[in-house]
Amino acid sequence: MSLLINSINKKSIFRKFNIKKGNVILTINKRNVYDFFGVMYEMEKDEMAFVIKTDNSSKINIIVKRDNYKNILCEFEDQEMLRCRNKCIFCFIDQNPRSLRKELYIKDDDYRESLKYGNFITLSNMPKTLLYNIVEHKLSPLYVSLHSVEDDLRKKIFGRENTIKKIQYLLNEKIKMHCQIVLMKGINDGKHLMKTFRFAKENRVYSLGIVPVGITKFRQKLYTFEEFNKEYAKGLIDSVEEWKRKNSYFKIYLADEFFLMAELPVPAKQYYGKYPQIENGIGMVRLFEEEVKNFRGRELKKDFAILTGRLFREYLLRTNCFNGERIYPVSNSFLGRKITVTGLISGKDIILCLKKVRESDIIIYRTVFNYDKITLDNYTKKDIERMSGKRIRVIDKFKEIQEYLE
Repeated sequence: MSLLINSINKKSIFRKFNIKKGNVILTINKRNVYDFFGVMYEMEKDEMAFVIKTDNSSKINIIVKRDNYKNILCEFEDQEMLRCRNKCIFCFIDQNPRSLRKELYIKDDDYRESLKYGNFITLSNMPKTLLYNIVEHKLSPLYVSLHSVEDDLRKKIFGRENTIKKIQYLLNEKIKMHCQIVLMKGINDGKHLMKTFRFAKENRVYSLGIVPVGITKFRQKLYTFEEFNKEYAKGLIDSVEEWKRKNSYFKIYLADEFFLMAELPVPAKQYYGKYPQIENGIGMVRLFEEEVKNFRGRELKKDFAILTGRLFREYLLRTNCFNGERIYPVSNSFLGRKITVTGLISGKDIILCLKKVRESDIIIYRTVFNYDKITLDNYTKKDIERMSGKRIRVIDKFKEIQEYLE
């Protein structure tokens, strides 16, 4: 494995050495380099000593001083994305229906996606060379799906051998790591969960998020899970918080869904610190509380309404936030009633819901759409407006709702 030069500017300092597109960077400062992150790491040094393989397989040594880094002017092509080879019993992609966005069927397990976007990876397909690369270039933080630390249980969950050794190695080498547990009732909870907590504390895991397993209506011929309920959620919250207090380890964060399911207030902002698992949906409700606390008693403007997932709508009604009569829950007929979060609402279900809504202007939180402003079933904002006859107001931050209040 190495780093391919994908393009080279006419003014690049490499031109002096007849370096061309398609040539390969073998090492920088005597280290193997497999990705752009490795290049960035080496740029922290006062000089970069390149070994580059040319078209005729000869090797050229080039030293570039720090004041000339700006003249490298090359683009690099990373290796092909690493794919997930696991057969996880809870895999959400395996229970996706047809007609979703193309990328929602991609099972990536790539450390580069983890570093760039906070995607959770399992490390199961990572060769030793890339593990060493992560350590050598201090590539962190990584976001890692942990689920359990017991090898027998990990084999059951991942559907293949996937011991804790790789995770342990990276942690031993001081790689910062945020981990998640997809919690499955009767499988990796109870005493198994407490073992995972001890591992996280002993290895100084930066944060550990616990999210409930997602169950769509498309689980035919897949593993059957016991459902969570209010009593279970309450018991889980109590046991987790008790363990944290007794062990003085407060980097364990329960998903918002558990508090909403238990009909309990979400924790104070101090609980979440710097919101290390916010992209995992953990702390979103508290963030909402903090952003709207100065105007939560105000009413929505005439002809404005809020569309949200069923679970969050129930929370808004319990807390008397805005006008409950104009907060509409979107029933998730697309993925099934057990999916209640706003981020998994389909465009089709939004349009169905809007047929019953009398207001003309509809406020929707950004998580309904991806970065390209498309819903999970390929509807754009304009599609929804055209098919519903409503104006859609997408807010990126909860505090933006102030614009639509009296």
